[in-house]
Formats: sequence, structure tokens, C-alpha cells
Amino acid sequence: MRAFIKFILAVLFIVLIMTISFREKKTAWKGTIEDEYGVTVVKNPKKPIHSENVFSLKEDLALGEKERNEKHMFYLLTDMDADSSGNIYVLDSEEVNIKVYDQKGRFLKAFSRKGERPGELSNPVDIYIDDKDLIYVCDSGNNRISIFNRQGDFVSSINFKEYSAGKIIGINQRGEIILRVDKTSLESSMNFITRAYFINMYSDRFDFKKNLYSVSVLIMQHFRKGEKGIALSIPYQKELCWTLDSSGNVYIGESQKYEIQVFSSEGKQIRRIEKEHEQSKISKPDIENYVKDQFQFDKKERTFWSTTIKQQLKVPENKPVFEKLFFAEDKLFVLGSENGNKEHLFFDIFDSEGKYSWKMRLKIRPWTWKNNKIYAIEKNEDGYHVIKRYKVFWHL
Repeated sequence: MRAFIKFILAVLFIVLIMTISFREKKTAWKGTIEDEYGVTVVKNPKKPIHSENVFSLKEDLALGEKERNEKHMFYLLTDMDADSSGNIYVLDSEEVNIKVYDQKGRFLKAFSRKGERPGELSNPVDIYIDDKDLIYVCDSGNNRISIFNRQGDFVSSINFKEYSAGKIIGINQRGEIILRVDKTSLESSMNFITRAYFINMYSDRFDFKKNLYSVSVLIMQHFRKGEKGIALSIPYQKELCWTLDSSGNVYIGESQKYEIQVFSSEGKQIRRIEKEHEQSKISKPDIENYVKDQFQFDKKERTFWSTTIKQQLKVPENKPVFEKLFFAEDKLFVLGSENGNKEHLFFDIFDSEGKYSWKMRLKIRPWTWKNNKIYAIEKNEDGYHVIKRYKVFWHL
């Protein structure tokens, strides 16, 4: 009997060891870490380490969904952010103001208005709220950044001359500002409009300190047919994506290739994160659908321009591989879509060392991530924007 019990225990022990070994093999990271001229290069395989989800979401607010009064309607919602108390600030470019709601979605106030005087806005494109609840608004119409306090009072502004104020990426612990600025120019052939993007570091007084990254992109193309001319944006073109971690490190990536550059808070490149992936090529149906969308309400014009645009439109060879970067819980979240299909979203999630750890499919399109809440912007059946907020529950 004792011999039988010993045999059973031995079998169970072997099974346990095999199970542990299998799990370790299953979760083993198969990438490599190399050093290239002082930059740590993390090369990741296609598959993540873990198969389970790292968090789950629960909707806890829908702003603008049920209400029909003007205080809860967004005519042209350009951007939004939240302060440390969970108050929501909505930048409406149509009404040229900022609407403020408390964390329960109750309207509090609106501030600023259209104009050129201090505290006024003209075509605002971006809003950012720092950890002191100062509100930064990038105003492309006046080509400046206007700063307000949480009461909506105007504090100061910074004017730009050579570049256009684009988007504030973040502010590090020393108060230095990471900002994307733009410069638009015509190609010599006059067939294209090019935009150069620069991600720069500035002091807390907006004195230029350092350029971290720059890239030029063809954004529009001109077409001619006889005496008629038309200009269209170039689809599937690469965009810059970015985020800041809790230490002030800056993550920058071009959406067309799976490489994310990491810069220290001092502006020195310290890491590059890569991941194996399959590029989705742009097909003829993709171009046909793009042309159809441009002339959705005018079939006659579509017929007139269709052949010319299809023959001359200069598009990248491949679709973008990701579209946004976020940082939360000491992890990098890369928002992408399956084969460029905007309906099939997922997060590639990397740990603090840059190792590909999880892949999580999503039913929402995250807009911003703050205070352990994810905010998404959708449209209702009437065509008005709706802000939805989701509480994040971690499974770590």
C-alpha cells in the first residue's frame, strides 16, 4: 500500500513539474535585446508572452447620449481631456469654446470664445491638462498656445512664428514641455502639399531646448483635368504617434512601421522597441472606396474625377500598423487594427523593458487615458458626438 501511495505521489510530482515547465515554455519571451551605439534595441516576436487579458472595462458615463439641450451637444468635438478631479473639458471647434462637465457628466460652464484677443480662440485643435490642472489649448487660427486655469480664467499665451503649434505631448517633472509643431509647404512641382512634423522639447517658459524627432509627410495632392482642378488628402499616409511615461521618457513612432523610439527626460535616445508584424498592402478596392467617400454626395463629380485620381493618386505601399500610443501601469499600450480594418481594434501591450507581453482586443476606440479611465468619442444616430468613459479594472 505504501509503495502504491509513493508511486501515485511520484506521478503527481512529475505531472506538476511538467505543468510548470509547460507554462514556463508557453510564457517564455522569444525576442532579443541588443545594444546599437548606446541604444538598447528590443526586438519582439509576433506573439505575446501571455494570452490572458491584462484589464477589463466597464462603461460608467455617456456624455451627450440622452441629453438634447445645447449644453450637452458637441457640434464639432475636436479634442477632450480630464483634470485631476475627473472634470471633463471638451474642445468644440464649431462653437470655439471649451465646455466643462463634472465627473458625473453635469454641465458646469463654458469658457473662451472666437476672437484674436488674449484668451480668445480661432480654430483650436488640441487641449492638454497638466498635473496642476492648467489647461493648454493649441490654437492654429491664432498660431499660439493659450493657457487657462481650471476656473477658465486666461493665464498667458505663447505665440509661434516659423511653425504652427500642433499638439502638446506632455510635461515632465522639471516642467519641460514636449510639443509637436508643424510646417506646411508646397512641393516644387506644385502637385503636393508637404507637412513637416517636429517633436521638440521646450523649457517651462517655452524656450526651445532640443529637437527629438522630425519627419516630412505628403498630406495633400492636386489633380487637374482640363481646366478643372481639385485637391485631396492622401489616404493611409504615415502619422506620428507619441506618449509620455511617469518618468518623463518620450515614446515616438511612425504609424507605417513597427518601431518605437524612446527618449529619456533629458532628450537622449535610450531605447528602440520593435515587433515582428505583417504589413497590410493597400489594394485597388481600398483606393476605389476612398474615391467613393470623397464624392459620396456627388456621383457626377465622382465619375468625372474617378479615373484621373485612381491613376495619379500617390499612396504608401502599406497601411499603417498602429495609430496611437498610451502609457499606464508602467506599460506601453500600442493601439492598432487588424489588416488596417478600423473596426477590428486591439492593444499590443509592452512591459517596462519593452517586451511584448499581451494582446487585447477592443470593442471601443480609445481617445485618451487618464486617472485610470479610458475615454472614447463616438457618434450617435443624429450625427452628434458622444463621450463615453470606461473604468479600467486591472488583472495583474
